[in-house]
Amino acid sequence: MSDTVPDVVPTPESFVVEYPFVNAPAADAILRSADGADFYVHRAILSLVSPIFETMFQLPQPDATPAIPVIDVQEPSRVLDRALRFFYPGAYPRVATLEELQEIIEVLVSKYDIQSVVPVAKQHLEKFSSAQPLAVYTVAFKHRWQDVATIAAKESLKLPLRALNTPAPPELSGVSAIAYHDLLHYHYLCGAAAGRTSSLVWLTPPHAIVTWPNCACHSKNCLYTFSNNNTLRTVPQWFNTYLISMAGDLSITPGVGLREHVHFHVALGEARCGHCSIFMDFLEFVKYQWPAKLAEEMDKIVLKF
Repeated sequence: MSDTVPDVVPTPESFVVEYPFVNAPAADAILRSADGADFYVHRAILSLVSPIFETMFQLPQPDATPAIPVIDVQEPSRVLDRALRFFYPGAYPRVATLEELQEIIEVLVSKYDIQSVVPVAKQHLEKFSSAQPLAVYTVAFKHRWQDVATIAAKESLKLPLRALNTPAPPELSGVSAIAYHDLLHYHYLCGAAAGRTSSLVWLTPPHAIVTWPNCACHSKNCLYTFSNNNTLRTVPQWFNTYLISMAGDLSITPGVGLREHVHFHVALGEARCGHCSIFMDFLEFVKYQWPAKLAEEMDKIVLKF
């Protein structure tokens, strides 16, 4: 007798159909999934939301058709269940991942032309924009949902998409060349706008930054910079270094928070002073004034496709 243990091929866990798709007296059609699960549905509901199903139910049936006709569909049971729950009365959407949502959108919108689910689909899609902006942008661009695509594009400003020394994000594998070009162009325009804000030409007196006193702690390390009215102003060298460093970073990743950059923490250490308000002024500038200006400038950039 051989001591070899035969390989055990695991069988997939069987899917159990749940309410409201279990056998009910009022159901007048069965959708049979690709793996053999039967979903009892109402033809009136499916016909109301989908012209594809409406046409399908109007086709003449053979004489041998059972009392409740069975319609074989190509979707697996779990995909079909999630798709039906997206719009069916008495059910609620079950979407755990963006991949599941993509499957639902493809089945309902692309295949069965159920346009009534688009607003809900867009709401769910938007929830993934912060964590997976490129994947959301790809889906939104494909379906011409410019509002969601714009939200995802803004979130993608946190990523160095135009940095050639980094590998291409895998989420872009399914995006078209036109969609990718539009996104890169949007990134470029936002980066240029963000970088320009580091010149501080938008700051005017009596703003603290352009009226910093010539404190003894910083006077030996000061330089001049121009304000918006061509008046020379005095700022510490560390502050100028911070602006220059941030200008370069913002041109590549204009969406990253100003306080998330390492340059901020370096400058924060330099800003400590026991004789003037420069430390608090700097915090206020980075926390409120500069982010507000960045948002204002980048809101002027419109993603077009």
